[in-house]
Parts: sequence; C-alpha cells; structure tokens
Amino acid sequence: MKIVITGRHGSGKSTLVWRIRSYLEETDRSTGGIITPEIREGSSRRGFEIVDIKSGRRAVLAALDIRGPRVGRYGVSVEAVDEVAVPALRRAMEEDEYVIIDEIAPMELKSEEFRGLVDELFSSGVNVIAAVHRGLVQSIKKRGT
Repeated sequence: MKIVITGRHGSGKSTLVWRIRSYLEETDRSTGGIITPEIREGSSRRGFEIVDIKSGRRAVLAALDIRGPRVGRYGVSVEAVDEVAVPALRRAMEEDEYVIIDEIAPMELKSEEFRGLVDELFSSGVNVIAAVHRGLVQSIKKRGT
C-alpha cells in the first residue's frame, strides 16, 4: 500500500500524515520514518529540521545560513539527509509495518542516497505513507505507485 498526500504549502499534508501515524500507533501497528518540521524564530521561518520519528535523532535539514545546494532561499545539508533520514527510512523499511515520510520535496531529494531509497521504497511491497511536494507527484506515480 502506498498513500501519497499532496497539496499546497500549508494545506495540512504534514498534519494528515501525523494523524494517520497516530491512528496506526494507537491500533498497534508499528511505524518509523521521518518528519521535517519548520525551524521558527518568532513568526519567521528560518529553516527545517529532519527528525527520525522512532529515535528522536534530529539535524538541521535546511537553513538560511547553511552553505550547500540551494532550494529557494535555504541552503540544504545533504549530510543531514544522509545521516538522519536515510538510516531512519532503512530501519523503518526493515522493522516496521509502515514507513512514514514527511516529506519528499526538493530539499530531501538533493541527496542521491535519499532519492535511491525513495525509488526502492516505492517499487517495493513496503507500506508507505508520504507527503509529497506538489511538483513531484507525477515523478512518484512513474515509480509504479
């Protein structure tokens, strides 16, 4: 089963993914994967974190002051994706009933390892629930979902 949630920024994709995860956990289904919450300073968004939902391990995914590949005004830490997201998703793929990915977007896709793992997840029999950046839905569909 693959569930892909898409929509405009601020439309509730992450909220829906988190509610589905909560429901699954409440019904004794194991979940693992990642979330990418905003880093806020007052009312300003300064970047994004990447968090392993099982271990709580976290790193800065993107921020205004990071040197690295750019997505909009943010620099992306490919190392954070490779060191936090990739292991979290691999572990979830091997150990859990459901893999949660919030989200698949241009920042995360700067990592070749992440891209390859997303391909692997979407072409496997693993249950995946993912928020997907609106512009990437057709690309995900081509992977056989």
